[in-house]
Amino acid sequence: MDIEKIVAEIIPPSDYQHRNGFNNVPLIDKLSDDEKRGVQDALIYKLLFESEKEIDTLVIETLAYLKSQKSLPVLYKLLEKCSNGMIKLVISASIFEINKDSNMIDIAIGIIKTIDDKSDAYYVYKLTSAFYYLAKFHERKTTKLLEEYSKHPEYLISYNAKQALEKLSMFLE
Repeated sequence: MDIEKIVAEIIPPSDYQHRNGFNNVPLIDKLSDDEKRGVQDALIYKLLFESEKEIDTLVIETLAYLKSQKSLPVLYKLLEKCSNGMIKLVISASIFEINKDSNMIDIAIGIIKTIDDKSDAYYVYKLTSAFYYLAKFHERKTTKLLEEYSKHPEYLISYNAKQALEKLSMFLE
């Protein structure tokens, strides 16, 4: 069991070539419990000592998929320190996925409201990406917000909010 090799497989380099269409869930599902614990520790180490430069959201999402209670202190600290709205949204959705901390719902909604800034040339693209994380909450407040955005006059925003709602409804069935 070479944990470094496993981590390199499930967390490929953070570039388009390696991450476009990448899904590490099938790889994680094949791991033994011991390997999952080793991967969890290695990923927490990455967040603690390698996230000074740039936070790798795939590491955070992987810890959430692993339901890593052990990572929560690090994730809460990152959430507090992080200034990037999209990364904060990923962190809050991941914390919620691990422990259902209802405070994360309001944090996520607040982040969405800051991303929805028409003075930002990229706000449409940020919002459409953000809907995927908002749908992960499976909560009334976040669903209501997605429903509001599904009626947005900007086509891409409306379309992507509807897509997120559709994925959410498929999950709830």
